[in-house]
Amino acid sequence: MVLLKLFSKKWIFFTVVVALMMALFVRLGFWQLDRYEQKRAYNALLAQRWAQEPFNLSREPLPADLKEMEYRRVTADGYFDYNHQIVLRGQVYRDTAGVVLVTPFVMDNGRAVLVARGWVPADRADPQFWPELEEPAEAPMIGLLRPSQMAPNGQPSVPADAAQREWYRIDIAAIQAQMPYPLEPVWIQQLPEPSRPIDRLPVREEPMALDATTHMSYAVQWFSFAVIAGFGYVMFVRFKERQAKQEQRSGDAAPLSVNEQSEKTSESPVEASTSAVSLKSAASSETVSSKVV
Repeated sequence: MVLLKLFSKKWIFFTVVVALMMALFVRLGFWQLDRYEQKRAYNALLAQRWAQEPFNLSREPLPADLKEMEYRRVTADGYFDYNHQIVLRGQVYRDTAGVVLVTPFVMDNGRAVLVARGWVPADRADPQFWPELEEPAEAPMIGLLRPSQMAPNGQPSVPADAAQREWYRIDIAAIQAQMPYPLEPVWIQQLPEPSRPIDRLPVREEPMALDATTHMSYAVQWFSFAVIAGFGYVMFVRFKERQAKQEQRSGDAAPLSVNEQSEKTSESPVEASTSAVSLKSAASSETVSSKVV
């Protein structure tokens, strides 16, 4: 049987290697299933936070652990201070270069929070176009909290020597030096209003929903790899064993070679001459016997 051949001396090494590969594939499949369950639980938690009433930043203090605010909508009472607005350079939206407008939102308690209001193309990034991009009066400000963007490699934040309008990250500690009011240690990514057109400037998008189905598809792939490796290996061994048997049978039934035929032909005259000598001897013996009689 093929299964017995798998554990023969000829195939035992390869059988062990394939078995280890199959075990690894199965382990990775169960790992993806575990990730799938974790992501489902996490998504359920985020959906629950998203459904809660917006957290009012101007009325309630921030929790000590900001992870509790992840995907929790926030709002505040106050107004946008466009005189101290800045932009984030190097921002790309759908393969188009542009900037993100970041405007301080001054709350009733005298503090302010930086709000990333959305993306505008590079040809509208000049301050002369900013007045037409201001928010409607009395429009609600709702968004998501984001942590301060630290300097690369964990370097300490260094305030600019003079006030500047262009930045490459929202480093609150560095930006604080040019603001006339204290800033909250977090900033807000403003969300689009329910009826806001998708192409209205500045462009805002809701955060991408976390998808758990990718982990399930990965699990199916790893389990499939295990089945393919095992089945394919058995079929390969079966093919090679059949091929070996066919070659052995062909060797047993092969015709005589040219050398073998020549040797057999060279032996025939000797055998014939020997037979002739034997007949002559027999005939002579009979003749002598008849004379004696």
